Amino acid sequence: MKNDPLTQFELLLEAGKLEEAKEMLGVIAVHELSPREKGEAKALLTRLYIRLSNAISEAYLETLKEAIVRLKEVDEREKAFIEKIKLAETRAGLAK
Repeated sequence: MKNDPLTQFELLLEAGKLEEAKEMLGVIAVHELSPREKGEAKALLTRLYIRLSNAISEAYLETLKEAIVRLKEVDEREKAFIEKIKLAETRAGLAK
């Protein structure tokens, strides 16, 4: 198992240990990276960006679905209200 700072950082992130990952990021910032480590860092950054982007998209989609459900409920209530108004107007017209 690799024990370099980049691997440790990624493992800490995956484990949800954000404070420790933040500290490891500080270690990486002052650590002189080899060309290979720089490439790995770029690949890690790309993976993190994709995961973050996907998480944001999923949260947005879920919020959108909830909004659609609520709008459908409002639409149904509006239709029922309009039907009640029409019925009341018809009854009032017949009562004349």
